[in-house]
Amino acid sequence: MSATVLGACPRDGRDWDSQCARCGSSVTFEHCSACCGEGLYGHDCGEDSCACLDPDDNVVCSICRGEGGFHFCISSEQWCREHPMRGRENVEPNTVEWFCMRETEVADG
Repeated sequence: MSATVLGACPRDGRDWDSQCARCGSSVTFEHCSACCGEGLYGHDCGEDSCACLDPDDNVVCSICRGEGGFHFCISSEQWCREHPMRGRENVEPNTVEWFCMRETEVADG
């Protein structure tokens, strides 16, 4: 039986795919407009007056929480709410379900 995870994609080297955990529709990804998909927004070096010559963004974006964007169900929210998969009636729309397509070996490094 393959592994499934609700929420964020497990970044563990295996081959993962996704679907809406409520209705089973495909999901898509939209980059966060606040951080331009980088996951970081703003610079904080810990100093009151920053003297950094080229301050890189190092503060996790508070909108996307460092993910760089958002996954969401491609079906309308109304359709998704009205057509849950059996046993998924309590799952919120736009919840992503990740499932392992095939196991891959991760090289030791």
